[in-house]
Amino acid sequence: MKKIMLCGALILLHLIGYAQQNATLKGIITDVDSSKGIPNVSISILNAQKGTATNQQGYYSITVPTGEISLVITAIGYEDKTLQTNISSASKTLNISLQKSVTSLSQVVIGHSTNRHNRPKVGKLNIENLDNPIVINTLSPKVMEQRNVTDLGDAVKSVTGVRPINRYGGFQTFRIRGFNNFVLLIDGVRDERHNLSTSAPSTNLANVDYIEVLKGPAGVLYGHSALGGIINLVRKRPTDQQTGNVTATYGSFDTYNASFGIGGPISKTLKYRADFGITRTNGWRDYGVETNNGALMLEFTPTQKDAFEFYIQANNDVYDTDTGIPVDKDGSLIKGMDPETRYNDPQDYLRHKRFDYQLKYTHTFSDDLKLSNHLSYSDDDIDYLSTEFLEVNETKDSITRAFPFYFNHTTKTLQNQLDLSYIFKTGKISHTSVAGYSLSYLDRKTFRGEVIGEGTFSTIAVQNPILNQGHIEAVDKRVDVKEEFVNSFFIQDLIHLLPKVKVMIGMRYDIFNGTYYRDEIDNNRNVLEYGEKTKIPSTAFTLRSGLVYQPTKHISIFSSYSDYFKPTRRIAPNGQVFDPETGYQTEAGIKYQNKVLAATFSAFYMLKNNIVEKTSVEDYRQIGEADSKGIEFDIQAHPINGLFIKAGYAFADASISDYNRELQTTPEGNQLPFAPKHLANAWVSYKLPTTKFKGLGIGFGMNHTSANYTNSDNTYELPAYTTLDGTLFYEIKNARIAFNLNNITDELYFTDAIYANQYFVGQERNYKISLSYSF
Repeated sequence: MKKIMLCGALILLHLIGYAQQNATLKGIITDVDSSKGIPNVSISILNAQKGTATNQQGYYSITVPTGEISLVITAIGYEDKTLQTNISSASKTLNISLQKSVTSLSQVVIGHSTNRHNRPKVGKLNIENLDNPIVINTLSPKVMEQRNVTDLGDAVKSVTGVRPINRYGGFQTFRIRGFNNFVLLIDGVRDERHNLSTSAPSTNLANVDYIEVLKGPAGVLYGHSALGGIINLVRKRPTDQQTGNVTATYGSFDTYNASFGIGGPISKTLKYRADFGITRTNGWRDYGVETNNGALMLEFTPTQKDAFEFYIQANNDVYDTDTGIPVDKDGSLIKGMDPETRYNDPQDYLRHKRFDYQLKYTHTFSDDLKLSNHLSYSDDDIDYLSTEFLEVNETKDSITRAFPFYFNHTTKTLQNQLDLSYIFKTGKISHTSVAGYSLSYLDRKTFRGEVIGEGTFSTIAVQNPILNQGHIEAVDKRVDVKEEFVNSFFIQDLIHLLPKVKVMIGMRYDIFNGTYYRDEIDNNRNVLEYGEKTKIPSTAFTLRSGLVYQPTKHISIFSSYSDYFKPTRRIAPNGQVFDPETGYQTEAGIKYQNKVLAATFSAFYMLKNNIVEKTSVEDYRQIGEADSKGIEFDIQAHPINGLFIKAGYAFADASISDYNRELQTTPEGNQLPFAPKHLANAWVSYKLPTTKFKGLGIGFGMNHTSANYTNSDNTYELPAYTTLDGTLFYEIKNARIAFNLNNITDELYFTDAIYANQYFVGQERNYKISLSYSF
């Protein structure tokens, strides 16, 4: 209660600090040559966290303090401008003209407006990236377009320090800085499925604009279970003018992809955006994928101070499951086994249906004070049946499908987030803060049972197998229920202590209540016997602190501390309830950013306590602690017109630091499973600026993953691999045609494993041809 009162006192202090005299500064920013208004110009007050941007016609309006102020005006393709003005009345009009820079960068910025690139949404505070003592990487839509990705895993492999894993054919999970504890957000709203099961299916990216990745614990901002970081999918929004796009792709493995989007104003106060996407492929190793995704967003602004956003999205996806190929004890391929053969039963399936609704209301009291309420509801259904365990016989010429496994997750989640964003002063010290309250209710039912039929536990030949050995089907026997309520209070404040020094302080208090039980059911899902309910309440107080020193306009040196909490959800067969996971991260680094170059270097240390490990399908144990220490370097640059460079390197030594020897003999120092020490990525593209070949471009990229282990004992190793990709494209007016070639060297590599020795084979050399048109 004292901690809650402390949060309330801090919020009250912020509100008291708002009582100061302000004025409205407005006007239009124009091109000095054409006298036309310039859209998306960034206007900020020097040494204060106040800023806005011009609309499509070049007009702006911003609340400023009275007296002498310095304005910083920046726009892509124009020279920066700093000017001083005196505000002596309640309203002042100031029109500004900008001169084009010698090297216009408007054609080479990779899909970002100035505001979007410099002020990430995932940090909640509307501040410049250089002011933030947190590492946030942004994957732009232009990079996704050039690499021709429609899948979340394929997209984030271009983010430094993130290792995407596609498991069982359609379940996606991610290792960030060596740990698999992350939280996936959709427009800032938690997708709880990943921290319930660590992996879940995600539909195609037809309606995704760009992707943000926040590194390290983010409990203060988004609650429990985020140790490695946050992945935030930012969806496409309505535009002030009518716009649209259509893309069609054909490629290897009989792949067909298509997407269509359109949006614009319906009236002066109502705008819309609709997106649709489908993918169809027979798939590498004959595991097919079919996704169908549709989304609609409405933006209603009845007044200048009020805005409503309504989003609805639905998908219906089907995947053929893939459980890899078994390897020998030394990790080598078994003689005669073809990596291109998928040994699953053809009747295996993964089906995913989801409905997602969001309603957000924002009231702008002024440029300094905003209140928003974000209500969301999702209904998710994952239906899975797969012959998972492939047991090789002694002569190694046949395989038995030894473990047919079935479950059906139905997850309903209701969430509400109330935020108050506030800029104020206490004396001469300015603050940029956000405070809020969140409520979450989750209801997950997992139906389990038996897999029956003459095709179960069948044996097939290693070479030229007859895959269909008879009918199989699932029969429901029981349902596992999770009901969870979470109430949370948080506050975060960036304090401008000195002109070059900023301090960030944040705190959060979570009240978690979980109820878990198992009922016995019949195949029609009628309850036959009710199970005993286990209630697991827990609370957590999480902190974040950071320090930023900016010796120059373009450089910031930062350090930060943040901690982590994950509530207990696992109950052992003997009824044991495990302790909550806890942990923290310390980090320090340097950022550099100007119009041409953005670079970040950081060093970090992370610790995770009370690890719970899965020992079998039904059994878990608490084994000890692990840590990760490493460095990351990320760079994005467009040094000359038409040239774009993106590159990153991450070193993370994620290993067991303390182990319960009564449960396991694994020695300290062993690497965590699926945590490579080295990850590297690069993408370079060049679009010819000359008149004769204008519109012609080329791109080349690489991804490197070092060797990593598939189990805690470190007995099976996935070898290191490097893949090379390339693209050739031509853009003329609103049309674009592109050819992509992936895994150019046709390297045989392994991306993941289950049961330690069943390796997933990466795709062989493959191509895509795409045609797109925007209007």
